Amino acid sequence: MAFAVVLYFEEQHEKEFLRIWNTLALEGLSTDLVKAEIRPHITLGIFDELNCQPCESQLSNVAAQTHPIEFQITHLGLFTHPEPVVFASPTITAELLAFHQTLHNIMEVESKNPWEMYLPDKWVPHCTLALGFEIGQVGKIFEKCLELKLPMQIKADQVGVVDFQPVRDVFRFQLL
Repeated sequence: MAFAVVLYFEEQHEKEFLRIWNTLALEGLSTDLVKAEIRPHITLGIFDELNCQPCESQLSNVAAQTHPIEFQITHLGLFTHPEPVVFASPTITAELLAFHQTLHNIMEVESKNPWEMYLPDKWVPHCTLALGFEIGQVGKIFEKCLELKLPMQIKADQVGVVDFQPVRDVFRFQLL
């Protein structure tokens, strides 16, 4: 079982992403995110193992000292490996990078086998819009994703840990 550390958006912004997920699911283009019953988020790190009790305390402390993080979602993108994923991505800010680095610093002792693509210097921050689809559908998926009004000013106001598969909240904390 793997654990993801995630950054959640304020409700008004979350609704925009949920609208896209639901549209893609209703049209049979990508249903995995709706079926998983997860919230839109930016994944900060994934670890094969996580010692949750010390991690919970440390994450709570970081959240209590961190103001909500503001950034702009400015573009759509496509990962092609290991499977196609359409995503919305922010313009990277110093604040977002510093928060990401801080979380990896505190998780280093309490975790094992971090996933490489989420490590500092490799991380591409993104909110997944579609996955689990045939590559031939990518044009239709992008067409629907263009309904997001970009650039979109976002405020991330919670950080949490989920385990998966299946997805289950372990804990989450409000940022200051």
